[in-house]
Amino acid sequence: VWQRLGSKVRVIEFLDHIIPGMDKDISSELLKILSKQGISFNLDSKVTGVNNVKDKVVVDFINKKTNKKEKVECEKVLVAVGRKPNIGEDVIKLGIKLDKQKKIQVNKKFETSIKNIYAVGDVIDKGPMLAHKAEEEGIAVAEIIAGQAGHVNYEVIPAVIYTSPEVATVG
Repeated sequence: VWQRLGSKVRVIEFLDHIIPGMDKDISSELLKILSKQGISFNLDSKVTGVNNVKDKVVVDFINKKTNKKEKVECEKVLVAVGRKPNIGEDVIKLGIKLDKQKKIQVNKKFETSIKNIYAVGDVIDKGPMLAHKAEEEGIAVAEIIAGQAGHVNYEVIPAVIYTSPEVATVG
């Protein structure tokens, strides 16, 4: 989006490919397409520092294969390193059990360690952190509370990357 709006975009990626978790062939093709659109990529690179210098931001990084140190000056830095659940203090005070990643542990019926308290979506210890998944889990919990079976098939959850062109997968 930023590239299409006229900004110069550089991606510094720790891995040796983009869009981890998706097929490597899709990753390779998307990299080609985005590169042709003018986005530059530094793959297999580790950010070692980000510093404000006057009205600029300086990003220091190192290529993990060559150990070559580089830096880039820019106006803005967007850090996109993954996601983690946003668990409030109330959840902890209630004594709801969390796993090592600080996600809420639930049983097959999405019930937490406290009877009749349910959790779905990005805060639970099941499946990817996707809105489509959370929606399906919410429907399943409503069905369970209503006395129905309530089930989520994690094998058919869609995922979308809103680039141009968009990339989507199912399962």
